[in-house]
Amino acid sequence: MSTCTNCQKRDAVAFTTWECYCEDCALDTALVLLTHCRLSNKAINALVANGWNIPVTTTPHFSATDISKELGCSAQKIGRVANKHKLKTNQYGEWRLDQAANSRKQIETFWYNDAGKQRLTEIIGNDHGNNSISKSHSA
Repeated sequence: MSTCTNCQKRDAVAFTTWECYCEDCALDTALVLLTHCRLSNKAINALVANGWNIPVTTTPHFSATDISKELGCSAQKIGRVANKHKLKTNQYGEWRLDQAANSRKQIETFWYNDAGKQRLTEIIGNDHGNNSISKSHSA
């Protein structure tokens, strides 16, 4: 029996091409890999409910729907503005797997961080201001 190449203390139970792991080290490695995956909250909750304790550390993120409710516009407008201004980058948020609204399939959805939310607020706030100015001048 081989010894774990990670801790070098226990017998290995999982093997890769170059390394072998004991049960504890294999689980630790799997959890580290899972934390780097973009899982939906439902997927993480399902793993936790089945006995996986995955530490998830993240800053607050907001969906287009969350932001649209605050700004009084549609989530589609948030997406259009974000695409037009190229805001769907790591600077302004992150892509996550999420469940589609009317389907069981998972889709990639962009979630905005504080900087993304602030930038959208600035852009859409300016759009609302320009629209009210142009309406008052045309009246």
